[in-house]
Order: sequence, then structure tokens, then C-alpha cells
Amino acid sequence: MFTIYGNQYESREEHLLLTMFQSVLTYQFDNTPEYSSLLRQNTPVSRMMTTYTRRGPGQSYLKQVLADQINRLIEYRDVDLEINPLKVYETMVMEHEEKHGSLPADLPRSITAEAAAENAQVQAIIAPRLRKLTEIANGFLTTIIDSVDETPYGIRWICKQIRSLSRRKYPDAHDQTICTLIGGFFFLRFINPAIVTPRSYMLIDATPTEKPRRTLTLIAKMLQNLANKPSYAKEPYMAKLQPFIQQNKERVNKFMLDLCEVQDFYESLEMDNYVALSKRDLELQITLNEMYATHALLEKHSVALAQDQHSRLHELLNELGTAPTQVPRKENRTITVPLFSRWEAAVDDLTAALDITQEEIFFMEAKSTFVQILRSLPPNSVVARRPLRLDRIAEAAATLKNDAVMVRKGIRTMELLSQLQEMGVIDRSDEFSLLRDEVEQELVHLGSLKEKVLDETKKLEEVFATIRDHNAYLVGQLETYKSYLHNVRSQSEGKQRKQQKHQELGPYKFTHQQLEKEGVIRKSNVPENRRANIYFMFKSPLPGTFVISLHYKGKHSGP
Repeated sequence: MFTIYGNQYESREEHLLLTMFQSVLTYQFDNTPEYSSLLRQNTPVSRMMTTYTRRGPGQSYLKQVLADQINRLIEYRDVDLEINPLKVYETMVMEHEEKHGSLPADLPRSITAEAAAENAQVQAIIAPRLRKLTEIANGFLTTIIDSVDETPYGIRWICKQIRSLSRRKYPDAHDQTICTLIGGFFFLRFINPAIVTPRSYMLIDATPTEKPRRTLTLIAKMLQNLANKPSYAKEPYMAKLQPFIQQNKERVNKFMLDLCEVQDFYESLEMDNYVALSKRDLELQITLNEMYATHALLEKHSVALAQDQHSRLHELLNELGTAPTQVPRKENRTITVPLFSRWEAAVDDLTAALDITQEEIFFMEAKSTFVQILRSLPPNSVVARRPLRLDRIAEAAATLKNDAVMVRKGIRTMELLSQLQEMGVIDRSDEFSLLRDEVEQELVHLGSLKEKVLDETKKLEEVFATIRDHNAYLVGQLETYKSYLHNVRSQSEGKQRKQQKHQELGPYKFTHQQLEKEGVIRKSNVPENRRANIYFMFKSPLPGTFVISLHYKGKHSGP
């Protein structure tokens, strides 16, 4: 693994995934006439992007950024922030009837959404809720914006590709349009699903109750309207949150564009390829059928790939002959193939070939060894203070106790200092300033190896913890499915084996008040003055099958 941007670390597998995304996004942009439909439709591309965001780094980011906000919100189980006027009115009517036993003439049971929105009492209830929702949404938004540097590289790279493809297809598009497309991915496919269903993203331990769950849905709607061009055709009541949109639109657009400011990974891949080419004894793990399939493809397209009769590929294909047929799966074993080039020209004397003098070799070795010594010393070491005294550093390393490797490096640097001084490359009178300055510059460039390793270790531990939590969640889901399957099988066997008799359980009697006390009934529309006369009868004629009947004042009301 290697650094791509900041503290984000990606593997070659990640590069292949992102390259694939570039292809599918390009296809999507080229074949979608309306930009407003690009990333909002439930297409295979959009589903694939949603799946990508649920990988380890994305899960870790969501937990770091959203978990605290969501957990604080769901602690307020009884806080109702519903702003749909019709629902507010219905709740108000039900509470009034439960309290007074009847409804006044000016408070009909059923009215239209428009009439509910014009009701003065409803407006008075909604006003403070709008302020509270705006406060909560601003908290979510600020946390997300402040975490721009923590956003996984792959997520930011996809945002960058959306911006690039948007400007290519719509050269006259304003930044607002481009930010809308980016928001269609970042919020719609990444952030909002985690807010609406936090348990499935392992951000909370239990499913939130009804009121916090509704609040989370409203927060997600607010963020989505902020990222996109808001549309209130289906939900006119959301228009009351327009001030939140106006106050935050500019900062969200800036955040969207900031997400795109990451370097591309092609430079790193190119350097990785150069390093691979410089290695020796390279090997490739490949199956027989993969090798035969590659051979068949080269053979099929040889005319286009090897147009020159004297090309090396043409020569190799002639020697190989016809591609072998695929072997059966049981015979398709993995083999190790050494990689080399028969046309590689050996360089016997690398120093002579590159025109490097002995003085330069000694100088580079001295610089490298001093850097190794300094990066191994404690950061508060006296000899590591600037300006560096190379002779003292060499002496300190050579006399270090219980570290034979450092001692050898110290002795070698003392020898190199002496040899370079005799060659006239450096001079003790100016404290070896030429070599010292290059060592200091190299240290600034490389930074502290220890800090980088610790930081990378921390990031990897966070990802590992997220994967471990997800595994525990999946194991729990598996046990639930196993229990369900066991019940289904038991019922099926009971129908097939009529001769096998099952003992009927029950009936058991529970009052409405008992079930409320035990938490079985979480919400009831039955008026308080009638609940004492209600009881339920439970019985189980078959395993996994339950019959529940309701009784009122001794009269059976049906199962």
C-alpha cells in the first residue's frame, strides 16, 4: 500500500475499481440526455456506486463523522419534530380526544392538507420545530464539511470524475449545476442512506424509535435539498425550510468543489510500474485457463496488435503456435511463471554506463547513511539538533551501546567523511556544509518515518475495527435467518406429518395495561378510559403460529 492523498491509503485493487468507475461513469454521461437524471436513477451504475461507498474506508468515515450526531439525536425518544401539517393536525386531534373524550365543532377529525397547513394551532406547533430541525441539520452539515480531509480518497476521486465529465459534456454549465451532480452522488448515495438507516451502517446498536427515525429522515431530506435543486411538488411543507437552503448553499457548493481537489492516482501507478521494471526475479501467479485465454485473445487480434512482421510480439506468437483449449475446472491449477525479457541487454558495469564517478557514489552513500541514522535516533536527541554536525552524528552512532547495526553505520559514515574530504568533495572547515545541507533537505522531504507509520497504523486499525463490527452484524443477521428458517421448516414438517400431534399452548390472558407495562404495546390509539376493560387472549396451536384475540367487557372481538 502507498500514499495517494494525505492520509488515505489505497491498494492496486482500489485503482482497478476506480478505473472501472471512470469507464462506467463516462458511459453514463455519454448515454444520458438529461443531466438531472444522471446519478439519481436506480440504474446498475448508481447501485454499484452505492455498494462501493460501503467498503471499509467509507464505513469508517461514516462512523467517525455521523455516529456521534445520530446517537445524540436518538437519545431524545419523545421529541416530536414532525412538520407535515396533516400529520401534526391528526396527532393534535387524537391527543385532544384522549384528554377530553370528544372533539369541538371547530376541530373536525378529517381535513385536507391545505386546511391543516392554514390552521393556527398547527402553525404554532410547527414553528419551533422548524427552528430545532434547522439547528440539528446545521450541526450535521458543519461536521460533514469540517471532515473534508477525512473523506476517503476513492469517494473524492469519483466526485472529481463527475466534475470533469460534467464540464466535458456541458461546457457552459455553471458550478451550481456541477455541484448538483456531485451532490447526487455524495449525499444521495453515500451520506443520506447512513442517516436514514443508521443501524444497517453499524452507526448505532439498536433501531431508533419512531420519532427520532422520522427526524433523521427529515434531516436527510434537508441535506438532499441543499445539495440538489430543491423540489417541493410532492412535499410542499418542506418549502418552509427554504431559509436553511439559502443560508448554506454557498458553503455546500464550496465543499463539493473542495471534495474534487485530489491528485490522480496515475502518477503513483506510473512510478509503481517503473519500480516493478527495475526489479529482478519477477513472478506471476496465473491459472492455466487464464494463460490460454490470454494466448487466444492475442492470437485472435494478432493482425491488429502485431502489424509489423518483424515485431517481437509477432515472433513470439509464431513460436507459440495455436492457443491450447481450455482445460476442465478440476485441472485448472495455478502455476508460477517467471517474468523476463529475452531481448534485455545486460549492463555489466552500471557505473560506467551511467557515467557516475566514485566521488558521487561515496557522496550518495554518505547522505543515505546519515539520513538512516538520524531517522533512527530519538527526535529529542542532542546530535539531531540543527544545524547538523555530521562528525558528531557519526561518532554518536559509532559509540552507541547495544545496537550493532547503528555502530556499523556510524563507523562507515566516519570513513566516508574522511574519504570525501581527501577527494576534495567536502571540507571540515565549513562543517561539511555541502553534504550537511543535502542531508537536512532530505530529512525535510521524507519527514518522520515513525509518525507516518503510526498514522497509517491508526487508519488501518480503524478500518479493521469497522470490518470487525460489520462481521459481527452479519453473524447476528445470519443467526436471525437461521432461526427463521428453522421455524419455517418446523411448520412445513407439521403440515406434511398429519399423524404427528402438536400440543396446543394457551390460551393466556393479558390485559392492555400489562402489555403496555411490559413494553409489548409501544403505541395505542385506545382512549385511556377504555383501556382497563380490554384484554387479549394468546394461544399457539402450532410451533411458530400464534392466535391473538381481543376482548372488551367480556365480549369476543375477533382474532
